[in-house]
Amino acid sequence: MTENGPTVTNPEIAAMCRQFSSLAHAEVNILDILEALRAQTSNNHLREILDSVREDLEMGRTLATAFSRYPQTFSPFFISMVRQGELEGGLDTILAELATHYESRLDDTPDALRRRGAGLFDIESATVLMRWMLTWIAALLAACALGAGALIYAHSLGAAPGNLAANILIVSAVIVLLGVVILARGKRR
Repeated sequence: MTENGPTVTNPEIAAMCRQFSSLAHAEVNILDILEALRAQTSNNHLREILDSVREDLEMGRTLATAFSRYPQTFSPFFISMVRQGELEGGLDTILAELATHYESRLDDTPDALRRRGAGLFDIESATVLMRWMLTWIAALLAACALGAGALIYAHSLGAAPGNLAANILIVSAVIVLLGVVILARGKRR
């Protein structure tokens, strides 16, 4: 316990994320996961948080929203990663990455408290964010290439009317715009 109240350390967050990831990968019900995590922790503050998160989920809130109610414990980076995991259906993978992130932290100071005073560049957070962004960019480029290939093939068969270059630009623009809409929608939640 610090002078600011009870805390949850990075190793405790890492252990919670690792266990959560394993159980989510095994397709255990999320409410049962939270109950198992609650039973396994010795930190009373984390136990209270997990109880509250479970209640929020039962009321229909998202996991990211439930965790965001505890900014002293969970950093904005943690919340945004959980939100992306929920939106993309890869919560188990995201939680495994978060576990690795928190296991790599140099001390027990929670990220949420460290960021408030430090203002330093966080290479681990930046790396995870860049990997996520590059994945989306690669997916958009692949979709554009697939659309262009289909148009070229259709044009060679005479099934695609009009100018080939213009059609390719239109299809690519539509794919990129859909990608932007999906990303923007995910950021609002």
